[in-house]
Amino acid sequence: DRLTCRTLDGKQVTIRARGYVLACGGLETTRLMLVSRGPQGGPLGDHSGHLGSWYMTHVDGVIANVRFCTPPRATVSGFERDIDGTHVRRRFSINRDVQLKRELPNIIAFLANPELADYRHRNGILSLAYLTLRSPLGRLVTQPEQRLKVAGDKALGSAYSDALRAPIGPHLMNIARDSASVTSFAIGIGARRVMARGHKTPGFFTASSQENLYPLQYHGEQIPNRGSRVSLSNDRDSVGMPRLKIDLRFSQRDVDGVLQCHQVWDKYLRQSGCGQLEYLSDDPGSLTWQRFGGGSHQLGTTRMAARPEDGVVDKHLAVHGLANLFVASSSAFLTSSQANPTFMIIAFALRLADRLTSILNELSPF
Repeated sequence: DRLTCRTLDGKQVTIRARGYVLACGGLETTRLMLVSRGPQGGPLGDHSGHLGSWYMTHVDGVIANVRFCTPPRATVSGFERDIDGTHVRRRFSINRDVQLKRELPNIIAFLANPELADYRHRNGILSLAYLTLRSPLGRLVTQPEQRLKVAGDKALGSAYSDALRAPIGPHLMNIARDSASVTSFAIGIGARRVMARGHKTPGFFTASSQENLYPLQYHGEQIPNRGSRVSLSNDRDSVGMPRLKIDLRFSQRDVDGVLQCHQVWDKYLRQSGCGQLEYLSDDPGSLTWQRFGGGSHQLGTTRMAARPEDGVVDKHLAVHGLANLFVASSSAFLTSSQANPTFMIIAFALRLADRLTSILNELSPF
């Protein structure tokens, strides 16, 4: 029946409205509901124990290289542009009929750079990118999550001083050996990503491999898991609200899905005479567990369900049992899909806006 707000300097204001829409992202929306009291005294919307559960992101990693037997120059490895100037990239996916028949998760894969931190790639451009990402300049190039993912856990925050003690000599040697290419790359990436207006390049890819051998990076949906969840911690933020404690859990089904998709791709490459996959370990299952990473998308924690017993919001994004509280967020998703949730978030928001327009007059004032 009200929204209580607090500023950083301690001022408080109460807002009353006929309807409320929580559109604060996959985690913040859930945190607001967890700290608010519902009609029964528990967390708002937690009528059946699902609030905060079913936390999903994406499965992501590299467990195999792909080796093509076609001419190296025929391999399209980097970014291209479509007719509108948008950057696009070629990728492997699974035929829809095969996916449904074998009950495979929605996973794609694309050619990737070797690991930046491993100086044994002997590539000056990769070494320059690595040293840039783990330096203060890295924040000008990309987001913290990407820096952490690409450059490792010593690239950010208080651990930066530890990173300075890590050996950088081999990377500097790579740069010195390849100075001409490094200089050209630095100028080009600066123009296309830092200084460019409009469509900025989303990343970079080094020149085609003369061996026609590339890391194959996969990215896909995480299988819904009720045990994967977020909850309130004892730590508090600057306005006194409890912070979230995140317990992200992958499952054997996630591992099996990744392995089965790789088997499909390998079979297709071999049968078509294009190439084959070469796993990085004799035990790809264990390697998948070790290398599991996740995307930056937060999903599932205010799960949509037809019945209050099975979730938090209904098909109209209204919190079960509350006619005037709605959630417009990826937290309502039942599955994580393969990639960016933005399009579906917008579709939900537009549908909710249309519904609110039609029912707003029916909501009684407070």
